[in-house]
Amino acid sequence: MGILGIAYILLCLLTGRTIVTVLYPAYRELGKRSYGGKTLDLPFFMVAFPVWYVTGTVAVTWLVYAAACFFQWRDPAERHPLTAANALVWGLAITANLIFGIRAVRKKGRGKQARSFRKAAAWLFGRRKWWLPEVILVTVLAFFFKKLEYGTFRIEDGILRVGMSIFSDFAVHLGMIRSFSFGNNFPTQYSHFVAGDIRYHFMYQFLIGNLEYLGMRIDHAMNISSILSVLGACMLIYVYAAKLFAGRMAGGLSVLFTVFHSSPSLPRFLSEIPEGEDVWTILKERDVFFAYTPKEDWGLWNLKVFANQRHLFFALIAVFLLLLLYTPYVYKMFGRLEKVKEKTMRPGKALLLDREVLFGEDMPKAVYCGLLLGLLAFWNGAMVIGVLCILFVMALLSTDRTEYLVMAMITVVLSMLQTKVFIHGNIVETQFYYGFIVENRTFWGVCMYLLDLSGVLLLLAAAYFCYEKWPGRWMMIAFSAPLLFAFHISLTPDVTVNHKYVMLSLILLSVAVAGMLKKIWERRGFMRRLAVVLLCTVLTMTGVYELHILRNIDEEAFEFDVDSKLTEWVKNNSSSKDIWLTDWLSIHDVVLGGAMLYYGWPYYAWSAGYDTGARDVSIAMLFSESDPERMRELMEQERIRFIMVDHDLRNNEEFEVREDVIASLYPVVYEAGEDDWRMAIYDTGYRNR
Repeated sequence: MGILGIAYILLCLLTGRTIVTVLYPAYRELGKRSYGGKTLDLPFFMVAFPVWYVTGTVAVTWLVYAAACFFQWRDPAERHPLTAANALVWGLAITANLIFGIRAVRKKGRGKQARSFRKAAAWLFGRRKWWLPEVILVTVLAFFFKKLEYGTFRIEDGILRVGMSIFSDFAVHLGMIRSFSFGNNFPTQYSHFVAGDIRYHFMYQFLIGNLEYLGMRIDHAMNISSILSVLGACMLIYVYAAKLFAGRMAGGLSVLFTVFHSSPSLPRFLSEIPEGEDVWTILKERDVFFAYTPKEDWGLWNLKVFANQRHLFFALIAVFLLLLLYTPYVYKMFGRLEKVKEKTMRPGKALLLDREVLFGEDMPKAVYCGLLLGLLAFWNGAMVIGVLCILFVMALLSTDRTEYLVMAMITVVLSMLQTKVFIHGNIVETQFYYGFIVENRTFWGVCMYLLDLSGVLLLLAAAYFCYEKWPGRWMMIAFSAPLLFAFHISLTPDVTVNHKYVMLSLILLSVAVAGMLKKIWERRGFMRRLAVVLLCTVLTMTGVYELHILRNIDEEAFEFDVDSKLTEWVKNNSSSKDIWLTDWLSIHDVVLGGAMLYYGWPYYAWSAGYDTGARDVSIAMLFSESDPERMRELMEQERIRFIMVDHDLRNNEEFEVREDVIASLYPVVYEAGEDDWRMAIYDTGYRNR
């Protein structure tokens, strides 16, 4: 499985523990009490693992990336800068952890370090035996997501299977991963549209590429990292809900509603089946997602996202960590407002003038949160923007506002610095765009869309908003901030990418609904508890059924020979400095070899903000030029190293391919197939260093 890859993950966990212990040692107390003061005693690992994992992975992986860039800059001809980069960072990380560990031992004394197994277990799980539900939950989730992730992406008998549900996004993922593990993509460029910069949050792909470089098979590297990420996110969702609503039941239901989203699509589909049809056979054989809302058939809202956009859940760990840390300030503020009602405090002092409102007392925590969130900008920028929207609303009625300010300033500065380094020109063109992807872009059209999308969830959230007291209401308003952002602002040419903000709000509103159902359950009574069971069934039935649809879709997959001769040739004869001129490619053996494409599948580059229109013109000129000298000039101008001509390219209807001119200029360095099905790779000899 790759012992060095496993060691890297363990080093990240250990480094994360060291960093968070130095900057925010109070994280150990996060699971002990609810925000209302009730004792919870959640097991320590429910907080520790996600916090250590996200903190350490971000820190160590950024250091490895920076070191690789340095070694590539020092020696541009170096094909594998990750060797020196990993050696350097591993040495630094191990040394730092040893120094910290030795100091901790000396500070506490040797006697206190010699613990029995029983005491060690108490430290990890908590002092009571109520940690068993959490162990069961994490075990079930780990098994479930192991089946999901490996079901969509795995290697079997030397064949890489990429499920039909994920192949589109994975074309980019795999191209970027292999540009790191097989190539030397430093400084980094977009593997499907080489243009001198990278406008895609690529650091999660770099993590996977580094794990593969360290010897972990690519499916294990991708799936293990993804399982750990989604587990960490679910664990913090559980802890956050339990703290908000003072009980484990709210945590469990929140995780359930996160995994199996609420939607009225299944009941609607059942109502449309003609009378006399075999309902069970229709349900069993269905292999397309529902399409009652625009692009719902893409799988924008269901479990496909867990398999397709795996970097999202890594960043979601940080989202819930920040919510865990900053929510107490909202409750403190509303406690002050209660004193205003009791006339023991002036309104101005309660809201603005008091030191407790303006000045935070835990600046190391603010620095830690700012660094973590800022460094996530190129892991998943949407989650960074989403949580900043939530925290902005929270800060309006919150104490310790300077902590929010310091955290936000560090986040914005780090994000802007990364943008300046990685992106040439402007990618973010903020514009008002009302309605997201709704066809009827009116207020009532948007309302009906949200009801069609989320069904009972939105109605229950609205009912709970009316029932709940003001601290909870204000949190629900904050939870809705990313959704409001998604329906009013567009940052990219493709507004569909705003679905991540909508998902974030729906997950948080699910937490509120879980808390409401927990309160109803605790009031006892057969009818109340029956109502909770029925509502849970209605909330999850579509999501559960879509798991079956996903499995049916992924029974078919794109298959690639792990030992493909073409992939090996690309890996051994091309570096990430070589630009490939090809037909529009999605997933292909050339992509799996780490090739950097001049113009891959257009949608990927267009949605990332690249000028695909100009390159449409360029690619036609490059392939159809009839003058040999002019063709040579154009190839050098665009810095093309390899030209691949295959059956699909020869038979395209957009332009004529002058392979005769190409063949007269450049030698064939690889070929396969015969006649019109012949695939040939020509080497222009251009060296881009």
